[in-house]
Amino acid sequence: MDFGSTEEDKLIRDNAREFVQKYVIPKRDSFSYTKKIPDEIIQRAADAGFIGFTVSEKYGGAGGTVSQMAAIVEELARGDVSMALPVYVLLLNGWPSMLEKYGSEEAKQEILPSIVKGKTYFGIGSTEPSGGSDVMNEKSNATKKGKVWSVSGEKVYISGVREALNLPGGGGFLTLLRTGEKSLASKAFTSFALMIKGTDGKLRKEISTTLFDNIAREGLSTGGFSFSNLDLDDIYRVGEIGQGFHIIMEGFNIARIYVAAACNGAALEALDMGREHLRTRILFDQPLGKQEGLQFELSELYGKLESSRLLTQKAAWTLDRVYKNKERVPLSEQNLAVSLAKMTGPPTAHDIITKVMIWHGAMAYTKDLPLGAAQGGVMSYYIGAEGGINIMKLIIARELLGKEFLNYKSG
Repeated sequence: MDFGSTEEDKLIRDNAREFVQKYVIPKRDSFSYTKKIPDEIIQRAADAGFIGFTVSEKYGGAGGTVSQMAAIVEELARGDVSMALPVYVLLLNGWPSMLEKYGSEEAKQEILPSIVKGKTYFGIGSTEPSGGSDVMNEKSNATKKGKVWSVSGEKVYISGVREALNLPGGGGFLTLLRTGEKSLASKAFTSFALMIKGTDGKLRKEISTTLFDNIAREGLSTGGFSFSNLDLDDIYRVGEIGQGFHIIMEGFNIARIYVAAACNGAALEALDMGREHLRTRILFDQPLGKQEGLQFELSELYGKLESSRLLTQKAAWTLDRVYKNKERVPLSEQNLAVSLAKMTGPPTAHDIITKVMIWHGAMAYTKDLPLGAAQGGVMSYYIGAEGGINIMKLIIARELLGKEFLNYKSG
């Protein structure tokens, strides 16, 4: 395993760090505890090449690697510890990559360049009211009628609904729909690019939306959308019929790496704030950092964070072997590396941020510090988004013990 950074890798990280220092840190308070990432920040992120960074040059992107994108996300999270901006950017890299790999040329030409320009949103729409992890029992469906599909269903707890409605080029989601009988198991699903508002700015009247009131990470919306007898042209089918489940799972493997990187970034920033506080906060006539007990805590937290970052780097390196080097890496190896990173990143970040808040005392319980926003932001990825921690543990156990031993039915 070679985790060494090339000169290009270092330049990309430095550019992201400079972007954060120039544009994000000065405005951190403006969206840590408010309900919208400033439009100016989104456009500047697009102009900097961060949105659609992994999209190929053919469609306006940079053709960047998973490792490079993970570094960008980590740096963005050090600026916006509330996780809104880094998650916005990571979603607009993970899911467009699946559209580019499996989508029709017509859909790619229509959607991808607009994403890269920062005009169109494109995320993931798989979770239903029955739950996010129980994919095999999802009910939203699509029926083929000539050259169009009639689709009906409901998706909830979806990131970016407000953004898809408000951006000038609209937005949509890589959406999983049932196209076969339940007996087909995973082959009963097909994925589609379902645009709730087209790149032409027109809303689909057959789609209704709702927004939820998040407890944190408010700069990026969470909501849902329902659709009934919506005609969807076959050009918006992503991949072959019956391959949707596997395409969605492949996309989650990429997105989970970026989520882990974002959590690591927020934890890095929190730990830096904690170190500074230990050096400068005077209590009982000496800096807090003189207390041996706090030195032990700092050392342990630093070690846990470095371990989490290494697991994330390994996962990114593993997928770069697949997508960049075109190696035949067993899917079990990919799943294990990714799930270890996602299992570790969010809880490690949450523990670090919580401990640093305790070091700060009462001040951390106010909005004068961004630590509360950070704690709430990473919690989203602790409890469920892109796969809850217990789901990651199940995947890891499956790969370690074997599907046959666990009588696991993959379809």
